[in-house]
Amino acid sequence: MTQANIPEPLTMFCDRTLNSSSVVISLIGAGGKTSTLFWLARQFSVLGKKVIISTTTRMYLPDENIPLLICRDPAQLPAAAFASPICACYAAWQASSGKVRGFSPQQIDALGERDYADILLIEADGSRGLPLKAPALHEPCIPGSSRCVIAVTGGQVLAKPIGPDNVHRWSLFASLTQIKPGDKADIALFEHFIRHPAGMFKNVPLHAQRIWLINRFSQSENFITNQLSALLLTTGLDAIWLGAVRESPPIRKVLQR
Repeated sequence: MTQANIPEPLTMFCDRTLNSSSVVISLIGAGGKTSTLFWLARQFSVLGKKVIISTTTRMYLPDENIPLLICRDPAQLPAAAFASPICACYAAWQASSGKVRGFSPQQIDALGERDYADILLIEADGSRGLPLKAPALHEPCIPGSSRCVIAVTGGQVLAKPIGPDNVHRWSLFASLTQIKPGDKADIALFEHFIRHPAGMFKNVPLHAQRIWLINRFSQSENFITNQLSALLLTTGLDAIWLGAVRESPPIRKVLQR
């Protein structure tokens, strides 16, 4: 896979003939959302697409080569403010946490309607650095205009024992999946978690494509790919990506319906 290749089904978003607004792609889950967001931003930029990065929660700053805007409402800024091929825009910098704070989902929707960029990449969830999480009552904060939602899971937990040490909001996760500390994260568990309305794809708009990205998949040699393929039929996922976004190639295999 070359630097300018984006896995299906995201390549369809490179041609924005469906409408005049920006394409909003939201990332949720745990185990590599921010790294995935920055990787996708670079990929879309290589393909000649203008990209705006933001969040509906809190996230770490992009690298110093990406211009940074801080404002109250991004939809009120002039188009010239987003002239760079990749631009990051947030509501505030929080020095105590070392993170930036983003906007409401409604503000992101309004920004998308302004058509300042081809792609809006939005981090819409938090996980405190753990590879797996269950969403709390207020999570995830997904813009309603999202045309694709990518749920990220750290591959190091697949087919391995899980518990409070590697699952954010463990009590919620255990309640949703009926799992106990030390049980393995097998296919049956993930099928249940994906299908549960309060699980992996909670709050995802009905019209949005749903992609499960298993990051650091190289660490999961015992997880059988054809079992994952079966989940496309039983869960309604549009695609499963297997890879490690900080390595090359970042996506090693794409499973899709």
